[in-house]
Amino acid sequence: MTEQKINYKDTVFLPRTEFPMRAGLPKREPAILESWQKIDLYNKLREARRGAEKFVLHDGPPYANGQLHIGHALNKILKDVVNRSQSMLGKDANYVPGWDCH
Repeated sequence: MTEQKINYKDTVFLPRTEFPMRAGLPKREPAILESWQKIDLYNKLREARRGAEKFVLHDGPPYANGQLHIGHALNKILKDVVNRSQSMLGKDANYVPGWDCH
């Protein structure tokens, strides 16, 4: 008996999408950033929140000593998530990092 080769893609219902299998961010990011700069996206976002309730998260300086570890990334990612969620709730949440490391 010969075994039939199963195409597992046909066994699962998956929607068709135009998204590429790989994002290719190193190649695509420069064009994305350029388009954002061309339309002045950052200033448009800041202008859209002008006069809204302010949300301030005082971010301390980067870690100046010790070995870099995943906790450092987690710290910055969580602060970014909080700021972005507050902005999506309609608040003026401008992120200003601290740099005083002395």
